[in-house]
Amino acid sequence: IDSEKLQKEVKLYMGQEAQHYQQHRKFNDILIENGYPGLREIEAQMKEEFADFEKNRSLKFNLAYACGFETMALAVGHWLVRDREYLFGGSDTRVASLILWHFVEEIEHKNIAFDAYQAVYGNYFYRIYGTLFAALHVMKFSRKAYQLMLKKDGLWGSFRSRWKLLKTISRFFSSMVLPMASASLPGHHPAEVEDPQWCQDWIS
Repeated sequence: IDSEKLQKEVKLYMGQEAQHYQQHRKFNDILIENGYPGLREIEAQMKEEFADFEKNRSLKFNLAYACGFETMALAVGHWLVRDREYLFGGSDTRVASLILWHFVEEIEHKNIAFDAYQAVYGNYFYRIYGTLFAALHVMKFSRKAYQLMLKKDGLWGSFRSRWKLLKTISRFFSSMVLPMASASLPGHHPAEVEDPQWCQDWIS
């Protein structure tokens, strides 16, 4: 990366993601200690796969993955903010605050991974591949985690619980279609995606 400004932004982005990790690590430890030890196995699988990416995949793949992950995170952030009452109304405010804080910051640094990938490689078709790969990869582990937790709570076999889950998943996918399709256009840039006013007010 030749741009000193982008180099600085990438370093800040990495530091911000490290802070996200630390807080989610604390939260996951609480979950594990309070009845969900099976999450350790899922985390171990994730760690193994990411280590494999770093060791055996190209820099191009890893940058495209990061770019794709952040593309999805931006879309998810908009969904969480827009549907926050539906998703978090009546929930533990500490958990809601953790998730919304994280995704406000995802929206705030929405350009960085995209700009880094463009600066180093910029291949459009490989960017789309990275986006699809990252999205499916994250969804795979998300499904494993919520399935394990619902089974532990005795809710996986409940029709009412599965119906609520299906409605939430449907809401998620319907909210992702347009932003992900827009992000897949050749001339797309995340800077063109306007930040929600609620997000701007939160930062202020």
